[in-house]
Amino acid sequence: MEFEKIIPIVVLCLFFASRVSEARILSDEEDLELERQLKLINKPPVKSIQTEFGHIVDCIDINKQPSFDHPLLKDHKIQRNPSFLRGQTKNGDLSQTRSSMIGLPRGACPLGTVPIRRATKEDLIESKLLLKNIQPQAAKEFNRYRAYLQMENITNYTGIEGNITVYNPQFKDGQTYANMYVHNGMEEYINSIATGWMVAPGFYRDGSSHFFATYTNDGYKKSGCINYMCPGFVQIDDSVYLGAALYNVSVVGGNLFQIVLSLQQDSDYNWWISIEGSVVGYYPAAIVFNLNHPNVIGWGGVADSLSNKNSPPMESGEFPDGIDNHASFTNIQYRNQGNTTLVPQSTHYQIINDSPKCYGLKYDGDKGQPLGFTFQFGGPGGQCNN
Repeated sequence: MEFEKIIPIVVLCLFFASRVSEARILSDEEDLELERQLKLINKPPVKSIQTEFGHIVDCIDINKQPSFDHPLLKDHKIQRNPSFLRGQTKNGDLSQTRSSMIGLPRGACPLGTVPIRRATKEDLIESKLLLKNIQPQAAKEFNRYRAYLQMENITNYTGIEGNITVYNPQFKDGQTYANMYVHNGMEEYINSIATGWMVAPGFYRDGSSHFFATYTNDGYKKSGCINYMCPGFVQIDDSVYLGAALYNVSVVGGNLFQIVLSLQQDSDYNWWISIEGSVVGYYPAAIVFNLNHPNVIGWGGVADSLSNKNSPPMESGEFPDGIDNHASFTNIQYRNQGNTTLVPQSTHYQIINDSPKCYGLKYDGDKGQPLGFTFQFGGPGGQCNN
């Protein structure tokens, strides 16, 4: 079975009607602080668009987007095109024929504006809970399980890319995601950027897979956030935006769909995110100042939940089966400090699997075109801490 081109279609969100949010009683001070944050995030729109997935996207003047409120970006000159696009190495045939499957139609936002998903008070509350889950040293009330192919070197990396197979695993509590990342520093104070797809019913309030990105300079203790929940990411593309739902997803035993994703550093140390050939935007060097020379990269997945809940499925929800066409990641590559494109070799990577009982990862190496270097990961989740 071949990976099919992704054609945007109108779909209905699957809402978890049975999900009841835990009661949260906010003090007047906390409520006022949330209102203040919302005013900073939600800029006056030139145009607003109601998506078929139920959320609102605001078309914001590109020069007035939320990230420019950050004190470190006061005099920042917006970058339109990354330097690495000139002479950039591309993936194989699979990535060249992949169709867009995410974002607004071209021209939906007026010229000179960029799409920013509108935040709500519930988004802010849920995003803080989500970040507590994904901290490298999460609190005891959370379970966090990883299945990663990771590389670490004394020299630095300047890019990571790959094609990620997209699924919509069904569950009620926690979140699960497939991503790639760059980071450095001690684990409890890690500096990191990650991007990929995520299913998080609490945060997105639906059962769909969403394109996301996160960053931090201190293990999410005081800095960093997901998507646009704090100043950081500079949006460039006028169609694809962080938090956008993915239109087509894979079905076990049926059609398979992927996103082509990359995270790359330019000559000024800005980190750019591209998906499906669209350069979405970047984290400026002034914001991610500790990631000029990251020495760790990785591809894989994470499943998070409260400790008293079942851990959610990861990726397809099934353990790796060894079938080539079921690969979770294909065409994985990275760039070293010399900006040379390379692939993971057996002596340079490690496999991290926190719960073999619930999840697995199998690296298959080079499968030739169009799959390239591939691996599978995933599993059903459940009671993984026993």
